[in-house]
Amino acid sequence: MQLAYDVIAAIFPIFAAILVGAALKHFLIKTADIWAGIDRLTYYLLLPSLLIVEIYRADFSSGHAGTAVGVTLAATLGLSAALLLLRPVITRDTPLFTSIFQGSVRYNSYVLLAVADALYGAEGLALAIIFVAVMVIATNMLGVVVLSAFSSGKSNLKRIIAGVLKNPIIIAAGAGAILNVSNIHVPLPIENTAALFKTAALPLSLLSVGAGLRFVMDKKAVGAIALATTIKLAVLPVITGVCLYLAGVDGMVLAMGVLYAGMPCAGNAYILARQLNGDPEAMASIITLETLLSAFSVAVIAGVLSIN
Repeated sequence: MQLAYDVIAAIFPIFAAILVGAALKHFLIKTADIWAGIDRLTYYLLLPSLLIVEIYRADFSSGHAGTAVGVTLAATLGLSAALLLLRPVITRDTPLFTSIFQGSVRYNSYVLLAVADALYGAEGLALAIIFVAVMVIATNMLGVVVLSAFSSGKSNLKRIIAGVLKNPIIIAAGAGAILNVSNIHVPLPIENTAALFKTAALPLSLLSVGAGLRFVMDKKAVGAIALATTIKLAVLPVITGVCLYLAGVDGMVLAMGVLYAGMPCAGNAYILARQLNGDPEAMASIITLETLLSAFSVAVIAGVLSIN
């Protein structure tokens, strides 16, 4: 009973902040430009500051972090291959399939970092950042390739891939890794300035996640929405957990891999669906449903893995 209460106490503020963001967007701060500014601030300054500082400070010399990320990536790629092979059975509506695919394999790094910080503190946050540094590239590229192959129109694949590689999250993770492995000493005033910015990253990013939710269900795609949500919040975490266990990974590292796999789909999957002629309406419904239900699924995962 105490464990369940501790898990809820740790996770509740995260999803409460998301709901507060949704409420602010609908009732108080209705101007789209304000939220667009918050998104840009978080995306280009606050979250990169968090990534650079935490990766620069992290000690990656011990543990099974590399194995866990590799196994988690393999599980994601395996699920992706299965979805592609089963596409004719899942749906013949190819734009809709792209939304099912993104909803099944992509994740929200904002929520992952907040959950890791709440459950494990600085050590968990540093570990989660390793997952973000690798998986943000892999999952973005998977989404781009599948949308370009199966969407309903022509798209500028070269431009989109260039945009992924210019992603400030990817650049920040790379910069932090270079600073870490090269033993470059960052002057303390500069490090502390970046650390000051990073403190606002998680709360503002969670408010932004909530503001980006679209509480409209695409009634024509209810089955597809349910399928993607089930795969993302239940099937992929189980597959990932089994693979990690068989690979000899345990403890917090195993838990982080499973938590990563159970994160809801990223909000920018909706933007990608619009840019690459996918099915943005179904994508928005998948993101919203997964984000709301993940409050319960993450609590279950945390409880099953006895996180405290």
